[in-house]
Amino acid sequence: MATSRDAPNPLRPYYIPPSIGLPPDVPHSQTSSSPPRYSSGSTKASLGSQARDMLSDLDYDSYFPNNDPTIAGHAKKLLDQALWNYTSVLLAQPFEVAKTILQIHEATGQLPGLKINGEDFVKRSRPESFASGKFEDYPSDEESDEDAPGYFTSTAPQIRQPTDYSPSASRSRSPQKRQRNVDSRSRSSTPTRPPPPTFRKLDLKRPDSLLEVIAQLWQKESAWGVWKGTNCTFIYNFLLKTTESWFRSAISALLNVPDPGLIGHGVSGIGGLDIMDSPSPLMSLGVAVAATAIAATILAPLDLIRTRLLITPISSPPRSIYPCLALLPSLSISPSILPATLLHACIPTIISTSTPLVLRSTLSIDPILTPTTYSFSTFLSSTAELFVKLPFETVLRRGQVAVLQDHENQRLSSEYRTLPTHQKSPVYGMEDSDLSIRSFKTIVEPGQYKGVLGTMWYVAREEGVTVIGPTASKAASAKSMGFARPTRTKKGQGVHGLWRGWRVGVWGLVGIWGAAAMGGGGGEF
Repeated sequence: MATSRDAPNPLRPYYIPPSIGLPPDVPHSQTSSSPPRYSSGSTKASLGSQARDMLSDLDYDSYFPNNDPTIAGHAKKLLDQALWNYTSVLLAQPFEVAKTILQIHEATGQLPGLKINGEDFVKRSRPESFASGKFEDYPSDEESDEDAPGYFTSTAPQIRQPTDYSPSASRSRSPQKRQRNVDSRSRSSTPTRPPPPTFRKLDLKRPDSLLEVIAQLWQKESAWGVWKGTNCTFIYNFLLKTTESWFRSAISALLNVPDPGLIGHGVSGIGGLDIMDSPSPLMSLGVAVAATAIAATILAPLDLIRTRLLITPISSPPRSIYPCLALLPSLSISPSILPATLLHACIPTIISTSTPLVLRSTLSIDPILTPTTYSFSTFLSSTAELFVKLPFETVLRRGQVAVLQDHENQRLSSEYRTLPTHQKSPVYGMEDSDLSIRSFKTIVEPGQYKGVLGTMWYVAREEGVTVIGPTASKAASAKSMGFARPTRTKKGQGVHGLWRGWRVGVWGLVGIWGAAAMGGGGGEF
């Protein structure tokens, strides 16, 4: 007896048969009268129709949003991503320039404008000096008139000096004297080309103020000085991500492990890699660190050029990537900054990649079960990564400045030996520049580089001064008792000198985490 598939079963009155799946087998009695005549083509067609019947009610559009990707769609997606990345770099570039300048800036031993016990620090240290301003109303020896007779004169006949140029005599005179002598000899001087504008360095009062650096850059170099090096920074970030991803995939294929960039993508929540789902998490961590180290080593010359563009004035040529690369003696990393480069690149990768592994396997903090705790833990991890990265970044920037100064000295010495006369530079962008003139001039006085640990010790213990004053409660109690607690100064910047520019990093993390939390992402960023 033939039964229909959609007919109700008296033994299962509430059963609803599924709408998908293979049709029930037809009984043999109904098919015996008509023998089947199937060919290979009809068999394939029947299988295809059966597959369409099975998947006709499946809604898989949410899993595959781009069913028919086109070239125009891919191009639009790449263009939007590039525009987003460039806009991000453009908005963050003023703070990046200010942070880099603060990192290479050497804090002086005297802090102008600093008052200790109501008295200026410079005046207190040198109370009777001419630089203190006490004798600024009195004329100096250089400003005195050369033709005025001295009080103590000799009775011997004065011998007239020849009028030829004497370098020693010219050096002994001040610029005011030479100008007065030229004006007295000839009132009608021939017009000459005005001298080039003198280069003015930034006068930073505080060694950790980002807004002060941005304000002085805007005053001296306008918007070009605030947003300099934007194109180089964008190209470096793009090449760093691309090179790192390529080497990570290549090393994963050689070691027969999954690519850390593909497994658990987007689950980390801190912009790192989630290696929790990897069959060998430690091997994946090693692959990620090795790829980061190789990419940072290969792109070290471009990072060197980026630092040069940020710390030099806009009037110092060259200002493009290719001419700056042409000035380098080689396109390989200098051995003196190799340790700082590796530490600056690898340590943040270790922290960001191992954080999901520690949170999920050791602390049992899961992004699905406990999203708030997981997001806050990742925020703390990102903050710790920032404060660990900044000291190595300060050391790296100072090392790059030292390498650039060594390259400039080598270039000048080679030009001095090979070119007896002034010739034009063959480098593109410096055709009108004199080879015998130093082209690398920093906008601030650079600090010393003494290796990784040596530079950290120098900044913390020897560079500049730190003012140690009483707290508000102690100062109030001392004032009530009729005396004031003295303010002491200590040599060195302390640990805070290694964290220059930390405020912009912390506020960036807070802004990203807060925006993701308010957007419903659970605080993941």
